[in-house]
Amino acid sequence: MKSRARVHPYVRRDVAVPRVPQPATLDDVAARCGVSYQTVSRVVNGSPLVAEKTRATVLKAIAELNYRPNLAARRLATRRSSLIGMIGSHMTYYGPARVMVSIEETAKRQGYNLIFSGVENPGEAELLAAIDDLCEQQVDGLVIGVRFDAWIAAVHERCHGVPFVTVGNRICDDVPGVVVDEFHGVRLATRHLLELGHQHIACISGPPDWPAAKERYRAWHTTVKKAGRQPGPHVQGNWSTQSGYEAATQLLRSGTSAFTAIVACNDQMALGALRALHANKIRVPRQISIVGYDDVPESRFFEPPLTTVHHDFVAEGEYCVKTLLRMINREAVDATLQVLSPELVIRESTAKVKKLQPQMNAGKSNQ
Repeated sequence: MKSRARVHPYVRRDVAVPRVPQPATLDDVAARCGVSYQTVSRVVNGSPLVAEKTRATVLKAIAELNYRPNLAARRLATRRSSLIGMIGSHMTYYGPARVMVSIEETAKRQGYNLIFSGVENPGEAELLAAIDDLCEQQVDGLVIGVRFDAWIAAVHERCHGVPFVTVGNRICDDVPGVVVDEFHGVRLATRHLLELGHQHIACISGPPDWPAAKERYRAWHTTVKKAGRQPGPHVQGNWSTQSGYEAATQLLRSGTSAFTAIVACNDQMALGALRALHANKIRVPRQISIVGYDDVPESRFFEPPLTTVHHDFVAEGEYCVKTLLRMINREAVDATLQVLSPELVIRESTAKVKKLQPQMNAGKSNQ
């Protein structure tokens, strides 16, 4: 009987390790296309000094070889990181999130990637720490989406020459930035209701610590006063649908002056208000008209479809990236604050006023 060979636990057995293919290089792409290394480099860096036919051939080879540029080498050659930093807050809300997406998409189309740093309670220390973090990653420029009026000198010093623009805030004359004229937007909405014959217009505003909420509330109040009317009842919300529901319910039950229309300072609160009005058997717009603000994609599918103000968050993001890239390329930039105008979108939630009805009674009758 043959004995089996005994294998000791410590005996080494060589195992073949699969060979990992090396990543493609510029030389590999050049060899595939039959062009020079310099030509491939020009294509990768977006140079216009390449014939379109040659460019197409090189791009095809890049895709076939799965070539990825060496970012470290590019940084050394160009002294740029192709990174843009952004500092923002409250990114769970529609407006700030939509601006950030627009900034990221616009930056990518220009060959840049976005690094985001969130500061939920944007004080001086938090803002400067965020600037430090992003500058340590050698960003080529910064988009600052929080207010820093009181710390302009500190921000300039901390950026160490890295260019920056602001988005959504008015800072000062020498800092390029872009905002949407929210006062004008709510003024359009309020005037629309006044032109429909509404003389008693209520308001559901946003949280008072938001500059946007203050501006929208001020626009409603000022526009009504300038029309020779007294502002109707006012309740603060927090931008959420639930707060809109609760605010509308409070308006109906508060026992204040009657109203025939509501300016809701964002679409989500308008949606909550619509639900509260429906729960109290109040027909929109036959008994009460309502306007929102933002023009979120879903607003056209509310019941009824919501009259609202279109705030162009996409254009806001695009403009600030294009301005920042000009600064990065050391091109002349107009430091004047760029103001974009919102537009009124009229749908089915507003109509001519029929007659004044004390809405507090309608609310109480359904308790």
